[in-house]
Formats: sequence, structure tokens, C-alpha cells
Amino acid sequence: MDQDFPLKILPVAQLEGHEDRAWHVAWNPTKPILTSCSADKNVRLYTYSITPNPDAPERQSLKFAHITTIPTGHAKTVRALAWSPSGNTLATASFDSNIGVWAQEGDGDGDGGAFNPAGEWECMSLLEGHETECKSVAYSSSGNLLASCSRDKTVWIWEVHPDHDFECMGVLMEHTQDVKAVAWHPIEEILASASYDDTIKLYIDDPQEDWYCFQTLSGHASTVWSLAFSPDGRFLASSSDDTTIRIWERVQEHKWEHIDTLEGHERSVYSISWGSGKPIGSDDAGSLGWLASTGGDGIINIWELGFGPSSKDPSRKTLVYRIVAKISNAHDIHDINSVVWCPRKGFEDLFATAGDDGVVKVWKVVPS
Repeated sequence: MDQDFPLKILPVAQLEGHEDRAWHVAWNPTKPILTSCSADKNVRLYTYSITPNPDAPERQSLKFAHITTIPTGHAKTVRALAWSPSGNTLATASFDSNIGVWAQEGDGDGDGGAFNPAGEWECMSLLEGHETECKSVAYSSSGNLLASCSRDKTVWIWEVHPDHDFECMGVLMEHTQDVKAVAWHPIEEILASASYDDTIKLYIDDPQEDWYCFQTLSGHASTVWSLAFSPDGRFLASSSDDTTIRIWERVQEHKWEHIDTLEGHERSVYSISWGSGKPIGSDDAGSLGWLASTGGDGIINIWELGFGPSSKDPSRKTLVYRIVAKISNAHDIHDINSVVWCPRKGFEDLFATAGDDGVVKVWKVVPS
């Protein structure tokens, strides 16, 4: 039996339809669309809307509906998804070593066409170059860059041009093993990658040279599965096969340091997502938002993080955190592969998960 927490996690929707394990979910940043991908090689799109309750306005409900399925044509599993910041373009990373870039005719980024998510989605570009399974893909906050990583131990950085044209700006070969995830800083063009070699690499562009690794973060005892920057960009979280989440703070322009380790899982922590959830209580000074974590134990933890006075020395500030909500067996007996907060304003308390059961679930965090 889970202990009492100040917040609770309520189920909002159970979205079925994938014919194999569901690997990843991605919320469109500008439109009411949720996407999921699977080992069945398909991408499913759902729309959502608020249904008001005239008798109890505070109890308005969310309704999710499947609107279309993209049969990607990838030869193998679709492992990861990423929306461009405009919300018009979707990237798919596949075990067939390729990245697909999807949009609707007449509605590419900047085209200004009418957007109809239920309409036909076309593969506008197929990015080739990785030698084996692509594990993750991510757009920079500007939308000008796309990063991908692979089991081939490399990280690729692509520059985004008009008309869905992409140019490879760098192939980074810093890791010694399979690269599991890539994540961009929310404000600056700083890229992080996580690997089977137990490390995290941080990269920036040298205007005089090329992209390069400026720091390696070590400390995890096993594979690093997932990465998430804090919304303000001051911190980076990493989750691992060693069952822990490590928090790294930016202490100088090009220097990050480990400041704390969060322990709250019994098995591998496959996915983390850092959202801008509000702290419990009225004072949000020092709030760093909510971190959601999940993995092989089927547990979802919601962590409240902040930066406040140290218990040992009140004159110094330090990371403060606690689990404020938890649910066990969220996908019954199955592993959970992905957890992602909704980025749209007004929906900050909403997140989605994808599991080995092939199901996508949507959850809402509410007061207990």
C-alpha cells in the first residue's frame, strides 16, 4: 500500500490500438494532439478537448479521441518521436536506422496552411546515416536543429532548412557504447546525450570549428536511459539502470556538477520528464517544477523540486525535493517505457505514459 501523499495521480484516458509495445509519447507543443509510437511501426494521433460540467465547473473533464494512424513505412520499430516547436512537423526515430520527418502538404513549418491533424501525413524527408537502431530524436527550442542518436554509438546534429530539407552539421563519436537518449537545453543550443557507457555528454557548437563535447558527466553505475532539463535550464536530471535519478547543476557557463541523487525506484528508471508544475502551497519562490519518473518497476513518482535553504546551513541554498504523488502498477505488470508532461499552458498537471502492454495512458495530478 502506497503511503499518503499531498497529491494524487488520477487516470484520465486509456488509449489502446497499438499491436505491440508502445515505446514513446509526444505532446504537440501548440495544438491539442498527443502522439504515440510502437514496435508495430505505426504512429497514432489523438486529439483532446475539455468537456465542461455546467453543474460543477471545477469538474470539467478531458476527452481524448483517436483521429488517425500514420503507417510510417519504417521497416522496424518506431522508438521515439519529437515535434518541432511550431507543432507542424513530427520526427520519428526507428530501429531501421532512419529518421522520418512528417508533415501535411501545404502546412510545413512557416507555410501557414490550414492544419487538419486527421488529414494525410506525408514523409517529407528521410534522414539516413546512422548504421543501426536510432534510439532518440529531439528538436532544439529554436526549431533550427534536430539531434538523433543510435546504437552505433554516434550522435548526429542536423540543421533544419526550408521545405523540410536537412543538412548534417556534425557526427559526434564521444560515447563508447549505444546512445540511448538526446535532449536539448530549453533555451540555449546545448545538447545532452545519455549512453549504455554510463555517462552523459554535453555538446556545444564552436563557431570557428564544429560541434564538440565540452563535458562528460560520470557517476551513474549503469546505463543512463533518459535525460530532462529543468524548465529554467539551470539543472539537468538523468535516470539510470542503477535505479537512481541524478541532478546536475550548471555552476559555470561550460561546467555542470552533480548535486544530489534521488532514490525512489526499485528497478531501472527508463524515463523522466521535467515539467513546470506548481509547488504545493502558496509560495513558489525557488520552485523548480515537477519531475515525473517511471520504469521497470511500473511505478510513477512525481517529485516536487526546489532550491531553498540547507537544513545543515540555512544561510546556504541547496536542492530540496520530495515525492508528492505516487502510483504503483500503473500499467499493471508491464514495464513503462515513457513518461512525458504536457507542455501546453493550462495543462501543466497532465502527463502521458507508454508501456509494454501497448497502451498509452493519460494522467492528471490533483490535490489529495
